[in-house]
Amino acid sequence: MGKFRFLHFLREQWTELPISTADVSDKSLVVVGANVGLGNEAAVHLAQLSPKSLLITSRDEAKCEGSKADVETRSGMTDIESWPLELCSFDSVRSFVNRFEAKGCTVDALIANAGIVTIKYAKTPDGYETSLQVNYLSTALLSTIDAAHLNKTGTPENPSRLVIVTSAVHYLANRLEGADKWPSIIDKKRRGVLYLFAGSIYKGLMARTTDMGSRTLVHAAIEPVRGNGMVTTCRAVRLQRSDYALSVEGREVSKRLWYETIKILGDIDPRVRTIMSEYLIQD
Repeated sequence: MGKFRFLHFLREQWTELPISTADVSDKSLVVVGANVGLGNEAAVHLAQLSPKSLLITSRDEAKCEGSKADVETRSGMTDIESWPLELCSFDSVRSFVNRFEAKGCTVDALIANAGIVTIKYAKTPDGYETSLQVNYLSTALLSTIDAAHLNKTGTPENPSRLVIVTSAVHYLANRLEGADKWPSIIDKKRRGVLYLFAGSIYKGLMARTTDMGSRTLVHAAIEPVRGNGMVTTCRAVRLQRSDYALSVEGREVSKRLWYETIKILGDIDPRVRTIMSEYLIQD
């Protein structure tokens, strides 16, 4: 069972995390959202390990040029690829994947890091609330299509990795009031302005430095950890899901959310359904 324990959380925040020294000389790595924050620091750490290749993304060409120069300067690695990827647009995700496939690229580890926090309600050109599309739907679309490429590079002895960056806040979820009556969970719009404001206070008082926090992303991507669906924090592996996720209601909500997501993504890109049938378990 997984519960949020405040004192344990505080101890983790004050834990010194070592820098990874894993051998990635034969690895092709991708970091999404590498111009600022955790993604930027994770890209620098990975580049310092001299991987076979490193592809980083930012929202537009100008940010791509800046992040490439920054990561190369700070790490000493050259020949880093930096491509635009705008998660507010499903077309951008598809274009990124098409370019990846056309160039015959490979990937051993993908860190799906890019995300936003906003207190303003706005829709993307695709018609979804912005944070829902950026943090969930577009990230799911990229991760799902990329699963085929990860499957090709991974072996039982040396599995590939998909790292999706999230937070311990999921342990606080206890129920979706009235969800059994909603025609669609994803279409139901809810906002959390108070939480976003509280988050800024928390960040100023208790958050780790960006450099320290990014080490968990690096660890999850390249250290020898076995298994699927694991949660890592402070370089430790945790198998626990939240109590709500394990409850009868939580399992039903998860199942509905899974099928709603696959329906949406499958309508956006037909590769999703093919990949689901070939690589991913659907029950």
